[in-house]
Amino acid sequence: MSAAFFIVVFSIMEFSRMIWQHNVVASAAKDGARWAAVRGSSSGAPATEDDVQTYVQGRAYGLPVTVTTLWSPGDKSAGSIVTVRVQRSFQPVVPILPQGLITLRSSAQMLIAR
Repeated sequence: MSAAFFIVVFSIMEFSRMIWQHNVVASAAKDGARWAAVRGSSSGAPATEDDVQTYVQGRAYGLPVTVTTLWSPGDKSAGSIVTVRVQRSFQPVVPILPQGLITLRSSAQMLIAR
């Protein structure tokens, strides 16, 4: 078998891993925003940035992610917006890409319900 065949096969595998990890990052951001949106200031147990980070990291299937949570305005009242940003550095197993690390990012916003 030729080297070109193996390059194509490993490229497909690395690209598939990267897409899967990006989907995990995007899903974790969406889930974190939804989780924080139902834990506003009038919910009885308002979410903190640490709470959202812990929840999102639990939804990331063991992948280490960085989580940033912003409330606008910061009082977390009903009608406010919560934004959850999640990012992760993707390191290919097979060094096919010359730049090495690729940063995968996603963010989600939701209206705080209560």
